[in-house]
Amino acid sequence: MKNQWILYILVGFMFSSCYKEEDIKGETPEPKYHLEDSDNPLDHYIYEFNKENGNYILYDYTEMDYKWNMSILLDTRLVKQTNREILEKGIPYMREVLFDDYSTDFKRKYFPFKILMADSIYVEKNGIVYGDEAADGGLSFLAIGKIRSGIDTISNDSLLKRKGEVQATFWAYFLYNNEMLKLSNAYWNISNEYYGVNLKMLDNNSKLKPDEVDVKKYGFWDRNRASDSGERYCIAPDKTLDIYQFIQMIVTHTAEEMEKLMAGYDKLKDKYYLLINQLKDVYGVDIQAIGNSKSH
Repeated sequence: MKNQWILYILVGFMFSSCYKEEDIKGETPEPKYHLEDSDNPLDHYIYEFNKENGNYILYDYTEMDYKWNMSILLDTRLVKQTNREILEKGIPYMREVLFDDYSTDFKRKYFPFKILMADSIYVEKNGIVYGDEAADGGLSFLAIGKIRSGIDTISNDSLLKRKGEVQATFWAYFLYNNEMLKLSNAYWNISNEYYGVNLKMLDNNSKLKPDEVDVKKYGFWDRNRASDSGERYCIAPDKTLDIYQFIQMIVTHTAEEMEKLMAGYDKLKDKYYLLINQLKDVYGVDIQAIGNSKSH
């Protein structure tokens, strides 16, 4: 991560070719962008989306729209999509993978201030740069990537996979990391002693290869593959990745499929029911309904 300290003092006065700032009022922590309606389908949708939900969809932005994250700079780099025809085709894509599954009330309460449209997203994790991510989240933004040529003709299977990645990023790396998603202790206690642990050190796992360790019996869908480091390590997810993996699985599988996948894994099943019930009761979201309506 580069310590570009001078960036910290520049927050608040950014301009783009298609958005103009208004005066900051009251305690608003970020600039608001002035939008004007247009006959152009792209700008018209952005205008109406903001009018209805209060969020800003941006396709022309600077690093300060996503790099700054309170006291740190995120190890994220976005490559903008500049082709307006492709950006227009990105609107129905974003509706499919995220927008249309949530009510206006939910969007107003929980959607990020900025939703950034990107051709490519590069994220550094544990010193490794991961390219072409489907999405990334920060303090006040959610970036949605892979908006490029062919966005309107991808297969149903690929679209479903992207949906899982985008929605998981939204719930884990935006809502949970920003303390907007709070789960009960009952959920966390199930796997509490295993978060971030090298599962190769437990039970009879020492002689197993990482792929042979049955992570489901500890209440996880998969190990933390970003932490893979040879045959001696099988690192359990941290809490953010745990949420990511659950959301990704739920929105890409029906309830019947989930039951089959969880058969024989009580910890996994208990966390599943606690999660879907709390999202329904507290946040008004039937997350499993999204998986039930997936394309086949």
